[in-house]
Amino acid sequence: MPMNRSGPWLFAMGALMAMTSVMLGNSMQEELRSLPVDTLMLQHGSASLKFLAFAFGFPLGIGLSLLGALTGSETSRGSFWLFLCVVIVVTSTASLVPALWGRQLSSMFFGKGGYSIMLLVLGSIWYWGRYRARLPQSARSAVDLQGMGYLCFAIAVWNICGVATMPSFALEPGKMLAMESQAFAIGQMKAIMVLFILGWLFTLLGLRQAGKQRVVDSGSAEPG
Repeated sequence: MPMNRSGPWLFAMGALMAMTSVMLGNSMQEELRSLPVDTLMLQHGSASLKFLAFAFGFPLGIGLSLLGALTGSETSRGSFWLFLCVVIVVTSTASLVPALWGRQLSSMFFGKGGYSIMLLVLGSIWYWGRYRARLPQSARSAVDLQGMGYLCFAIAVWNICGVATMPSFALEPGKMLAMESQAFAIGQMKAIMVLFILGWLFTLLGLRQAGKQRVVDSGSAEPG
């Protein structure tokens, strides 16, 4: 099957895998609420299809959907294999990162990571502005929507930092109870959920608008 025809099938398979992972998570809520993750792994077994589908199905499914969207159009084999490598790496981050940097709290790890994110956000905004300035006025609406999405993602990351460390202390339950900050943490998490929804909504609308604009620019749009 040619690669460009396999794209929709790969996208659908990834979407099904991601949705299955979410449904399995819903079916395992009572276990997840009452048992530690390590205990669950022992009970289900490291080779349990159900546990593996729950743990890795969503990231792997989203990665496969991305590959499907990529291969749905003309794509070089080099680009495909590069994306595949990235999918494999990011899918395994939940296991890979703790194996490399441990599971203990580290102010150095989170501090350097936070500063890195801030610099990357500022750099992205800078180049977003330069890219926008080079576009004709008619093409800027799509980029503006994507910029709104970037803004939502950046503020969500800032709030995640607040939930994990001060002032919510979600990573230090004892301190959270002592500071009575659980209600504040819940409020922050709700704000983060809204910011992620808005961020992905603006991103979706921006990409949709960019796709429509490309059709118009190429002269292949229907008249009227």
